[in-house]
Amino acid sequence: MASNPILPVTSNPIQSLEPRGQPARSGSQVSTGELGQTFTRLFDEVNRLQGEADRKIEEFATAPDKDIHGTMIALQKADLSLRLMMQIRAKLTAAYQDVMRMQL
Repeated sequence: MASNPILPVTSNPIQSLEPRGQPARSGSQVSTGELGQTFTRLFDEVNRLQGEADRKIEEFATAPDKDIHGTMIALQKADLSLRLMMQIRAKLTAAYQDVMRMQL
């Protein structure tokens, strides 16, 4: 039985969000357009997972052969992705409020 190796933790977690084949840039070089594109991809992925969960629920309710495992997995993926997005929103809102409270 082959086992998967444990990968090391990288020092730059944002690196995983970079498009494949392009080197990671430092935080000061990331433009707001790229940040906006990252969030657009995040929202699109959450929306896709929500749609997939809806389709699985409809399929479970109407199909003769029930796939409860696939339905529950799709629901959990959609729930987890939505919760993650809400946590990111909360962190960004808190960071924005911290910046706005700073005195010059």
